[in-house]
Amino acid sequence: MEADYYEHVPTAEADAVVDPYWLELRGNSALPPTYLPPSMPGRHSRTARVTAVVLIGVFVLATTLGVCLTYGPQILWR
Repeated sequence: MEADYYEHVPTAEADAVVDPYWLELRGNSALPPTYLPPSMPGRHSRTARVTAVVLIGVFVLATTLGVCLTYGPQILWR
């Protein structure tokens, strides 16, 4: 079924030039970008960084305390 979609994709011209910004976004990863897209370069706001650190801290603390993050504390179902 996917092969049908690829038939409609036009081919690149022989003298086409690759956009340099596209090459920067691809990064140096050996994995295909559909598997693990590269992170976008640039600055992030302080709020986004603090939120990320707090979430990571919550997950590390929960794991350290032995809380099952999928089903919750097992004490409730004993």
